[in-house]
Amino acid sequence: MYKYEVLHYTRKDKKVTLHELANHCNISKSYLSLIEKGNRKLSYDLAVKIAKYLECTPDALFLEDHVNSGQDAEI
Repeated sequence: MYKYEVLHYTRKDKKVTLHELANHCNISKSYLSLIEKGNRKLSYDLAVKIAKYLECTPDALFLEDHVNSGQDAEI
C-alpha cells in the first residue's frame, strides 16, 4: 500500500467523510482529496490535526517506513 492510501482507508474505516475531516482541519474537501491521492503535501500541523481526529498517530498515516512495515494505525 502506498503511504497516501493509508489516510483514505483509515478515514473510510472510521466512517469519517471527506467533508467532516476537511471541516475539522479548516481546509477544503478538494485539498484533502488531493492529499489522499498523493498529489499535495501537507504541513506537520495538518498531519497532527488529521491524525488526532482519526485517533491515530501521524506516523501511522504518513511515514512510509511505518506504512510499509504493516503496523496497525491504531494507538
